[in-house]
Amino acid sequence: MDASRLKKNRVAVIGCGIFGTEIAIALSQSGFSVSIIESKSQILGGATGNNLNRLHIGFHYPRDLETAKQAYQCYEEFRKKYSSCVSTDFLNSYFIANEGSLTSPQHFFEFCRELGAPYEIINSTEFPLQIIGADKGIICEESVYDFESMRNLIYERFKENQMQLIIGNRVDRLSKVDNSYILELSNSEILNADVVINTTYADINRLTIQCGFELDEMQYEYTVIPIIEAEIPRVGVTIMDGPFTSILPRGSSGEFLLYHVDHSVLAREVGCQVNANWLSPETGPFFSVNKQEYFLKMIELCSKFIPALKSAKVCGYLEGPRIVQSKKESTDARPSVVKFSNDNSYISILSGKVDSSIWVARNIRDRLLGESS
Repeated sequence: MDASRLKKNRVAVIGCGIFGTEIAIALSQSGFSVSIIESKSQILGGATGNNLNRLHIGFHYPRDLETAKQAYQCYEEFRKKYSSCVSTDFLNSYFIANEGSLTSPQHFFEFCRELGAPYEIINSTEFPLQIIGADKGIICEESVYDFESMRNLIYERFKENQMQLIIGNRVDRLSKVDNSYILELSNSEILNADVVINTTYADINRLTIQCGFELDEMQYEYTVIPIIEAEIPRVGVTIMDGPFTSILPRGSSGEFLLYHVDHSVLAREVGCQVNANWLSPETGPFFSVNKQEYFLKMIELCSKFIPALKSAKVCGYLEGPRIVQSKKESTDARPSVVKFSNDNSYISILSGKVDSSIWVARNIRDRLLGESS
């Protein structure tokens, strides 16, 4: 079906991360008249770039098979579509900590078999980087995406599709009059739309409440990920399953991204809306932190498992808010959730993993076209 024949043809996508861009392009290609609005100065300026840049196969979620299988099912399609932006030229590993892990090696290996993704069991002594305190694990072919390459590719795809791209403007006010939405932008411009798709991630409930829809209580976390230089092989290491560390190559560069489950999360709040101060680094929790002390503590914690990190040097930081479903600590569930209003005119996305963005976009396109997804 060509959406140009539909009465509800005008779509406004709010948020220009990977989920927003995938949705906008999919709808534009199907004949919808699409406007996509981003408050930041460029696309992919939020959570898409402020993370470990990992494309998940699912091994990270041994306590939630639903999240793991969703990641595995979406991985290959995303990797193929963005092949020019994806790096697989490194040995990727997951090791189970000898002490303090919520998942035992036996349970982890059983989970890996149930997941169905390819892997190989190894001992840490077989790995090309010294790992201590975590003797057993797996190697698998997960990959990372190069953030800048992805941004450039998406800009090219925007040029190939007819849509209105509005950058550097925030949707301050969203209201519905009769069957049409009115979007009031920060530059005083007014947009009208039949369908609104909210992909603003941490800021999602600010607009949802303006339209009178029910809000979900969420857990908001402000995270910091150091960008480092380290004299180590090009590998990925994740120590499971608890307050431990992960290190991954930063896209196709020679740098690495370093994460610690506890130390990377500077603040947590549970509520229905994000702390407004967290939406800008200048007012966020990391602004007043002593950066040198923070990094030294990060190295102290992470080098307990990877001694070579003791000589690592910091090059910069990725920081920003993320959201997860509240009261999910026991399972660590992180699925992508799509919510539709009764008339399908307001759609909100709780983004999970980057890999699932293509599936989410297809689901929304098919729903709006009246097809089964």
